Formats: sequence, structure tokens, C-alpha cells
Amino acid sequence: MKIYVSVDLEGLPGISTLSQVAPGYPLYGDARRIMTWIVNVLADEFSVLGVDDVVVADSHGFMANIDYIDVDERVRLVQGYPRPFSMVLGVEEGFDAAMFIGYHAAAGTTGGFLEHTYSSRVIHRIYVNGELASEYLLNALYAGEHGVPVVLVAGDEHLRSQVEKHTPWAVFLPLKKGYGRLAAMYESKSLVEQKLRKAVREAVERLKRGKAQPLKPNGELELRVELRDSLYADMAQLLPRAERLDAYTLRYRAYSARDALAFVELVAWIGYAASAMMEKMRG
Repeated sequence: MKIYVSVDLEGLPGISTLSQVAPGYPLYGDARRIMTWIVNVLADEFSVLGVDDVVVADSHGFMANIDYIDVDERVRLVQGYPRPFSMVLGVEEGFDAAMFIGYHAAAGTTGGFLEHTYSSRVIHRIYVNGELASEYLLNALYAGEHGVPVVLVAGDEHLRSQVEKHTPWAVFLPLKKGYGRLAAMYESKSLVEQKLRKAVREAVERLKRGKAQPLKPNGELELRVELRDSLYADMAQLLPRAERLDAYTLRYRAYSARDALAFVELVAWIGYAASAMMEKMRG
């Protein structure tokens, strides 16, 4: 059995402050240890269940957070940024299932801890076919388009309703509950580990029983991407098939989930470039 795991940071227990989320911040080392510990718990449980190939995509920030020296030897790591298809690079390479761990709520979710969708600096909100979209939804559609079902999602409680709506066959495990952008509640490390192991066992069992199915787009996907600066829209509106709706908003009709995710990534990268340009102009 071959399992793909995408691990983000904001939806993990023990993550409670901006001081943890990026290199150079005073508590970033704590975040690395938490992320690596979670990956090792997963790897250990997979070995018990007979999963013989585990790929873990480091999917937060610059995507080099998991400690390579301390990670379980049974794990193959995907690290580094920027990379095509970001949090799910390689999921199309013949995996039986995907698991999304440490995922957070969509940008615009009231109460979601550090809620955002792909780029908190560039993107205000994203809607897919009129629905507020999370990274979970965009990534599940991409995986599903390649025949890979999502069987476990673990993260902020605020993500539950979207998971239950789009992938009801997937196990949802709340690892924390956001009480605002910078406040969350979570259980002890030992209890989190017990529940995570149980959730992995249940997800693999559902997969073996044929309960899981890929989430595939039903026709075109209409994206509405609201940006945080009109300059980002000035530049990104030049992308093929992008339609400028107002100062901050682009509409894009995607032919596939791959097309949709590529557009979101390109808009984010253009926004990063614009932001860097403005900093340079300020001297």
C-alpha cells in the first residue's frame, strides 16, 4: 500500500503563535519538533498496518520544516519551495490514498486559527463555484482528479464541515479548535498521539473496504480570487483567461483541478514578486 501525506503546520497541536511559524522566529524550533514528531507517529502506525511506501510532503511556508536528521527512516520526504502543485506535488504518482495532516480553515473562516488559503500575504479569499475554498478542497480535487482519494484529514475543527461535505468517506480528526486568528485549544501530546493512531487505522480500514473514492470536479471550476492589494490584481490579470472583476478580484474558469491549482499558485507567486518589487522601490 502506498500512502501520500501532506503535512501543514497551522492545524497542528502546540502551534499557537506567530513566533512559531517561520525560520528566524524565536519559537520556530518548537514547531519543527512538533511537525517531525507527528510525521514519526504516522510512520510508526503505517508500519504496523503494512503500508510499505510512505511519502510525506512538507507543506508549510518554505516547505523545509521537518527535521531530516530526526525523521523516521521509513519516510520519503518532499521538501522545498517553490514547487509545482505545492502541497500535493507527486500525489499523482500511483498512490492508493492521501492524508492531509495539520490543515487549517479557509481564509475568511471566523474563528479559524491563522486561517488562510495558500498565501496569507497575497490572497484574501478564494471561492470555488461560489463556495469559500480551503487548501484542503483545492488539494483534494487535485488528488481526486488523479484517482487518489483523501481518507484522513486532521487539523482545525473549523475545517470539519467542508470535509464532511466533500469527502464524507474520509476520517476527520480535530487536532485543535481555533478561537480566533491567534488563539486555539488542543489536548495533551499523549492523547493527540492516541487519537491520531486510531484515526489512521480507521482511515486505512475504510480504504481497504472500498469505502473511499476520489473527489473529482464535475465540469469546469469557477474560481473567484480576492487579493490583498490592487497591484497584485494589476499584474495577475495578464494571466491567460483571467478576468478582472474589480480592483482586488479575479475570476478564472478552470478546465480541471490541475488548472485551478496552477492558477492559484501563479497568482500567489505574482503577488510575492509584486510585494518584493514594492519593498525595493521603497529603498
